[in-house]
Amino acid sequence: MEQAISKNKRLLINLIASIVALAVQMGISLILTPILVEKLGNEAYGFIGLANNFVSYATIVTVALNSMASRFITIAIHRGEEKKANEYFSSVFISNIIMSIVILILLVLMIFNLNKLLNIPEYLNTDVKITFTLVFINFIITLLSTVFNIATFVKNKIYLSSIQQIIGNVLKIIAILILFGIFQPKIYFISISAIIYTAYVMIANVYLTRKLAPELKVTIKNFKISAVIELIKSGLWNSLNNLSTMLLSGLDLLIANLFIDSTAMGTLSIAKTIPTAVLTLLGTISNVFLPQFTILYSKNKIDELVNETKFSIKVMSLIMIVPLAGFIVFGIEFFTLWLPSKTPNEIIEIQILSILTLLPNLVSSNIYTLYAINTVTNKLKVPVIVTFALGIISVIVTYILVQTTNLGVYAIAGVSSIILVIRILTFVPMYAAHNLKVKKGIFYGTLFRALATSALIMVLFAIINMNITISSWLELAIWAVIAGIIGYIVSFICLLNKKEKAKVKQKVLSFGKR
Repeated sequence: MEQAISKNKRLLINLIASIVALAVQMGISLILTPILVEKLGNEAYGFIGLANNFVSYATIVTVALNSMASRFITIAIHRGEEKKANEYFSSVFISNIIMSIVILILLVLMIFNLNKLLNIPEYLNTDVKITFTLVFINFIITLLSTVFNIATFVKNKIYLSSIQQIIGNVLKIIAILILFGIFQPKIYFISISAIIYTAYVMIANVYLTRKLAPELKVTIKNFKISAVIELIKSGLWNSLNNLSTMLLSGLDLLIANLFIDSTAMGTLSIAKTIPTAVLTLLGTISNVFLPQFTILYSKNKIDELVNETKFSIKVMSLIMIVPLAGFIVFGIEFFTLWLPSKTPNEIIEIQILSILTLLPNLVSSNIYTLYAINTVTNKLKVPVIVTFALGIISVIVTYILVQTTNLGVYAIAGVSSIILVIRILTFVPMYAAHNLKVKKGIFYGTLFRALATSALIMVLFAIINMNITISSWLELAIWAVIAGIIGYIVSFICLLNKKEKAKVKQKVLSFGKR
């Protein structure tokens, strides 16, 4: 029992620390976005998002090596294979150095030809090039530090990494305040502050690696081509999955820039701020369960893994349904307060685009941890092929609609979202069940129950919204708290059965006693 309590306590600590770290990061984005939009305009803001999208294109290559490193090193450590773990560790780091050099060369070529690749207003030409350069330098630092993130994963102490992220974000805020307070606002100030954050987190993670996993050391003699090939062969499907995801939703800003204009790109980039934060939150919360999933799988405790997976689905639903429903219902009020420089028509456009982009997250939030099962079981081929095919369809349909209809940016946001929802409802739950060797429909009951709960909560929130007037941040905060309390009570009642409610209460009480 003591061991179980300890595990639950660590899970809760990891979860809280990860959410706090992300909340700080999201807070920075929420504060800065209206300032940047007002002082620099839609066009300038859009290029920040586009530069980050270009980095995501680069990760298609690097993720083949890095995405499975934590899995292989964790399994090797927990099986007592220290030498093998060090071979993976050293091979990944040295390979990342080589890839960083190649990326730097390609970066120089890209910057010199950026005007030929994108539609850049003349007045933003220099700023955009500086932004792209700094964003890729930050990416290289992140790439070099990736292997040092593994120690907290291996020891299932993700909260330590989250604490460093919080400190890094404080440094980031200080840098932003200094830059925006002293100099004329520039879009690349965000990239400079991001480099400061990444550099600090890298140093902190190197320290944590030495403290938590001193057995993991980078040495030339431990570099093995065979280990690199093994990781790439396993991670290749993750790389292809990133490519598929990019085809589904990662090309939207680029398509808007090339086929509509940079203003439309900027509007879409603003609309994606909250959905992108939600997606990051989903990944952050689901990653808290991944170390335990991997450890259980490495010890061949499949029954426990199935139970842990079911529990994670309940946790994801309880956490995510209320804020997602709240944003959809109270979105107009939020955007009106958040972007005071925008007209009512612009606010409506941003809200529609935001909901279209958020729609897949609303559905997948309940079962997001099921994606991790593919990685843990190392069965990535089928989902990648499915996603890649859907991505191709999405790009083709989007292009046709943009060229032949007046839907414009709505087509860009809507097509990929509809296709993603279809994929989530028809494929993801069944394939996860297949990998765990349980009944194919085992997760659908939970999913549909969560979706019904989402609909009920949105109706309740809509009734509240129709009977109130929100004209200030204070009023929005007060009603958000009231609606949130109602939503979480309804979620708790509707999502959990009697046994699960008792289990949650027991876990909370046991945590408080420790």
